[in-house]
Amino acid sequence: MRQITRSALVPETPARMFELINDIEQYPAFVPWCVGSRLISRSDDEVVAALDVKRGLLRASFTTRNRLEEGCRIRMGLVEGPFRSLQGLWTLTAIQAPDGTPLGCRVQLEMEFEFSNALSGAVLEPVFEHTVGSLVDAFVARARSLRQAAAGSTPRL
Repeated sequence: MRQITRSALVPETPARMFELINDIEQYPAFVPWCVGSRLISRSDDEVVAALDVKRGLLRASFTTRNRLEEGCRIRMGLVEGPFRSLQGLWTLTAIQAPDGTPLGCRVQLEMEFEFSNALSGAVLEPVFEHTVGSLVDAFVARARSLRQAAAGSTPRL
């Protein structure tokens, strides 16, 4: 089983990063290897969604059930797909200056996965590991892009 942990510091609130990570329908617009996403169900504390991934030899579709802890955590578990197991955890932690001034947040993704077919897993696990590893970067870039777009659209007096 492969295990991955990636993190980054961003000048955004945990609530804002939670919102971006939970906006699964927008993934194809900014996650380079995501070629499709489908929302299956959504409630206040859970999302079930499917992603279509295409990167090099890797072409897969999988569905996860994401348990939401508003503004701080998203726990992902496999519903169906080419994996024996897949689970992940997004953790969003506020960062403050010593005087309590908000500075941003730490975004962390931990994921474990194993393909159900050992032969394809031997070939695809390193590709999927790199793909998952790039997720944090994609969300940091998305937050930066949206922040810059909002700053550029602010009317000047």
